[in-house]
Amino acid sequence: MNNRLGSLFIYILRFLGLLPFSLVQKLGALFGHTFVKRNRRTVNAIDINLKLCLPEKNADQRLAIRNDRLKNMGQTALEMSHVWTKPKEQVLALLKPNSNDNSAFEEAVKSDSGVLVLAPHLGHWEMMNYYLAQFRPLTAMYRPVKNAKKLDCFIRDARERAGSELVPTDRKGVMQLMRALKSSGLVGILPDQVPKDGGGVYVPFYGQQAYSMTLTSQLVNKTGAKAFIGAAFRVKGGYEVAMQPVDEDFYSDDIETSVAAMNRSIEKLIELHPEQYQWEYKRFKKQPDGHSLYPRG
Repeated sequence: MNNRLGSLFIYILRFLGLLPFSLVQKLGALFGHTFVKRNRRTVNAIDINLKLCLPEKNADQRLAIRNDRLKNMGQTALEMSHVWTKPKEQVLALLKPNSNDNSAFEEAVKSDSGVLVLAPHLGHWEMMNYYLAQFRPLTAMYRPVKNAKKLDCFIRDARERAGSELVPTDRKGVMQLMRALKSSGLVGILPDQVPKDGGGVYVPFYGQQAYSMTLTSQLVNKTGAKAFIGAAFRVKGGYEVAMQPVDEDFYSDDIETSVAAMNRSIEKLIELHPEQYQWEYKRFKKQPDGHSLYPRG
């Protein structure tokens, strides 16, 4: 994205931020259903992933999830108008009374232990910054937006306003995460992206071999931090956060056992609202034999 497009994006978000949040949610669903739906690459990627990951569902069930996912994509995009532009108090007001049992997480953040939170691309992950920073200062990695300095500053300011300390996605940043966890800090990581070569292992994700990050396992192994997985799920007029303890095997010294447990934890969380997961992401583009599970084009 270049500077001109970045500036236009900011302008649109600020304009949408003037509208009631409930209206923005409706417009987002309409945007996803009418415009995002026209992007064949996005639709094809969702269809392939749903067929790979949810083979127990029939074609009509997967189609329903795909269509709901497209609406959720539009909502996530337009809801940034409030999440990134409104004062912190107004954004926190979007967190609705919780029907989930998050007591284990809340007890952990009251202790002296470092706490690692895995926040996959599920629900509205930007809202997790606000939720988590209520308990302790949050440390998270941030990759700058290329070729769009104004947009980069806009996003960085929004995340720091939420209460996040942003560190670079490099060795220096990893060391900062480790220091935070060793000093009873709270660290948040997106665990479901394909890592760079050398940064992952192949383990199952929904029964498919997926190149998955080892960083989270290494952080817990070296710091003794407690780990949880969570998401801010979209509900009418706002969000409801679910925080779950990770699969116990995540604490294993064996890296493949640990990372496989991380993926199972992600799957378990997705089951709560499968239509809110980023099925459009080509999670299986890197395979042990060097071939992608997605056709070219």
